[in-house]
Amino acid sequence: MLTHPRRRTILVAALAGGCLAALGVTVTSSHSARAASGTPLDLPTSNYNTRAGTATRLKAGAIYEAGDFPIPLRFTAPDGGWGGTQWTTTSHGKPVFGWAAIAKGSGAQVPRGMVEIETAFGATPSTPAILARLRSAGGGATFGSTKRITLAGFPGWQIDGNVFGRFGHVFVPFSPRTGGASPPDSSRLEPGEAFRLVVLDVRGKRVVLMFASAALPAEQFPTFLAEAATLLKSLRFPAA
Repeated sequence: MLTHPRRRTILVAALAGGCLAALGVTVTSSHSARAASGTPLDLPTSNYNTRAGTATRLKAGAIYEAGDFPIPLRFTAPDGGWGGTQWTTTSHGKPVFGWAAIAKGSGAQVPRGMVEIETAFGATPSTPAILARLRSAGGGATFGSTKRITLAGFPGWQIDGNVFGRFGHVFVPFSPRTGGASPPDSSRLEPGEAFRLVVLDVRGKRVVLMFASAALPAEQFPTFLAEAATLLKSLRFPAA
């Protein structure tokens, strides 16, 4: 997840609109029109786990969806303090995993807490297998007990923990251990980060959510979790 300090750049196309406004011309983009009508907006595409990745600021009160995610995914941004993006990762040139990220802050800001949501385009392992893989993917992290929860109306299993040491920790929820290059479903957290892992069973498809403190001090992570809970009350996985 955090392969580098997350310093993001947001592009705002305001100049042309400002010039037209000065002439008394009102410009309504299809994006803003969809937001006003309540039609879901598709999250911008950018791999947030790369140095070039960007989270675009989300419009307060707008409904967003991730059209490239393997299953339908929607949520509502509670305020303008969040950024979001979606992307896929590939193997042998084919997409194998879909991702969506929701971060506190956007653009050039370093996120102060974030959530990544991931699942596979194909079949997913069982929940016990995923929980075991998350716990056993190398050293450098401490894990609390597993708790049963419900999120978005689906049963889930939750683990809280912290990353320690000098090299961080890589989480691999779906792929078997290879001992080689990082699989396309892997996420890395930096030393000192607090995290929460959630595995949901969504109609037989396992979906993994990773909450991370990112640039937020670990002791402030509970505050972020409370803010994220407000956003995730709107999280839905509609039937296809």
